[in-house]
Amino acid sequence: PATRPGSSKMVKALQLSVLVLACASMAAAFAPSTPALSLRRAPAVSNGAKLSPLCAPRAQKSVMSMSLAETGNQAMLLAGGMEVSTAAFLAVILGTFIPVVFLITLFIQSEARKAAESGQE
Repeated sequence: PATRPGSSKMVKALQLSVLVLACASMAAAFAPSTPALSLRRAPAVSNGAKLSPLCAPRAQKSVMSMSLAETGNQAMLLAGGMEVSTAAFLAVILGTFIPVVFLITLFIQSEARKAAESGQE
């Protein structure tokens, strides 16, 4: 069969571009759409400048009263829990099952080839 002179280069360039786009889309699937710890606080109505000294906010020494695990759980609740985007879900599922199917197929083919070479069926 006659092939065009630049067709193999064009096919390789197309394969490379598809590979780059696939990698970029997989990375974008895991990018957060909102900041992880966005605290939704209402803006302060008063900063305490016009209040009497007894009502003015006092600087307090911050003391950590929660353990690290509790802080992590609280941060996860503020971030929206265990929300997963559809793209990230599909990337994980396809990234797991496609290689597994490939490896199982490869194993079956290699075992069939071994059996054919040794004369077994």
